[in-house]
Amino acid sequence: MRVETGPGVQSQMDYSPYEIDFTEEGRRCVHAFSYILGYSRRQYLRFLENENFITTIREHKQAFDHNQGVAATCLYDSMKVVVTTWDGEQPIYNTRFLAFATHYGFRPWACKRRRPRTKGKIERPFWFVETNLLNARTFTSLEHLNEVTAWWLENVSDVHVHRETKRRPIDLYQEEIPHLLPLPDHAYDTAEVMYRTVNVEGYVAYRQNLYSVPWQRIGEILPLRVTENEVIVYGPDIVEIARHERLPTGRAGQKCTIKSHLPGSDVRLKYEALKQRFEELGLQGGSFFEQLVKSRRYGKDEAQRILGLLSTYLRDDLSAALERASRYRAFSLSAIERILAAQAQPRSGLDVLQNEAREHLRRISGDVVPPRTTAEYQKLFESEEIPNNGNEADQTKGDDAGNTA
Repeated sequence: MRVETGPGVQSQMDYSPYEIDFTEEGRRCVHAFSYILGYSRRQYLRFLENENFITTIREHKQAFDHNQGVAATCLYDSMKVVVTTWDGEQPIYNTRFLAFATHYGFRPWACKRRRPRTKGKIERPFWFVETNLLNARTFTSLEHLNEVTAWWLENVSDVHVHRETKRRPIDLYQEEIPHLLPLPDHAYDTAEVMYRTVNVEGYVAYRQNLYSVPWQRIGEILPLRVTENEVIVYGPDIVEIARHERLPTGRAGQKCTIKSHLPGSDVRLKYEALKQRFEELGLQGGSFFEQLVKSRRYGKDEAQRILGLLSTYLRDDLSAALERASRYRAFSLSAIERILAAQAQPRSGLDVLQNEAREHLRRISGDVVPPRTTAEYQKLFESEEIPNNGNEADQTKGDDAGNTA
């Protein structure tokens, strides 16, 4: 039985994967994000590379903007982005998704497992997409597919007569607009945040492409904020140091370079910047750098590559290697690499995040307070005598008097 809801009461959302032969990009799997208003049947549709958390909330935001409002409740299946797990028949919602939902004021509603018919209003339109939008059309790329999809939503989906309501979705949508929840003053921030290591050439990687940062940052692990259109890089003190236009989907192996990020032709300036970085690596860092430049023909280039080893080894391990190399007067990149290979372990990605995050917190807010031992909390469980406005003292006196008698 199909259940009809009033205007602005309910919406439904789901994904559907498709294998599409693009003439330029070849055959690839894309995921159709579909959001539909239950009363008017107005649909928002977009094809995406994946179904991860960032993509899902970003497309929700686009759907809300498309409809100029939000339905009070949205139905979902048991997708991990929305539901973390189940406790019997009780869904345990993803807390990150709940934060997004409360920002816009709607209620997520997870349907019972293995019952897709519960949200049939979103399931049926996929058949219409397959037989009308995708049928007998050729697309050059994912970007081209989404351009055609935007045209199709406006000129076909919105204006066709729906088989159940017998009316056009765009007409019913005009009745539904006043009942939708208004959009908040500030949109939810859907940017993706991550850490990346600056390689020896002065670039950070994102989705198989490289984006430049000031070359002095070689070897550092920096936070990135990635929006739909930009890649923004921050320094250890969370101050923006680089901003790039994000390369289109489907491109790989390309570099985005800002000329001011390159070392330039000022040899003296490059020397001082490298020396400062080595001095930050311990007492022997500065002297090792000076001897390296004096004794090696391409000393400054080797110095850059040594700093690049910070992406593989811990800072303390590199400092110890510099000290040992200085003791034996082995001023070269190869000597540092041999020492590290013999005495240090390459750090894992988890080590990178833990150590660098701790260092960033220390720089911003001072020394981090260590966790307390459980013994310090024991006093909270000990009983304490509570004064009784003098009555307790009077009772004690009375007891003493009775004992004396």
